[in-house]
Amino acid sequence: MSGTRTGVPQPPTFIAADTRIPFPDSDQPLACRTDPVLFAIEDVSTADDPRARERATAQAKKACSGCPVVTECLKWALANPDLTQTGVWAATTKRERKRLRKQLVARLGDDWPGVVADQDRRRREQQRVVRTAPPTVRDQALARLELELVPTRPEPYNPWKQPITPQQAAANRHVLELALRRAA
Repeated sequence: MSGTRTGVPQPPTFIAADTRIPFPDSDQPLACRTDPVLFAIEDVSTADDPRARERATAQAKKACSGCPVVTECLKWALANPDLTQTGVWAATTKRERKRLRKQLVARLGDDWPGVVADQDRRRREQQRVVRTAPPTVRDQALARLELELVPTRPEPYNPWKQPITPQQAAANRHVLELALRRAA
């Protein structure tokens, strides 16, 4: 018997999914759930047509392109490499997902799924707060300034309302002297 040591078949191993990133869910009919065979590109035979797998991959990627949960699907597929070893997930192949995982590890560290899950949680909390209490115009302006890191500027000098200071008078005199020297 293949796969057994004592004559008793081994039970299949259970691979648990990373629970920090939830499996994508939608009320809309998704192509991957209505036609899952379309995404199993490894099952496409290349005996008759050597380019059949390429066409099947392109067709599966095209079906993913309009999906409403493609972003969540990609996060889940990248966080669960043992469960997504075959097929097209979020318009990516196994090789593309492997490259994306390496980039995420280089950018966010080995526990990148935790970092991404934490960012998603914070984004959802901010959206919930925005829905309950919309920010005032002043809060929006302050947030924009914080994002741009632009320091607040002092009130510009208004010669009609403020007297000229000795420093400003000296600077004006210096500019006039320079202009007269060039003109002469």
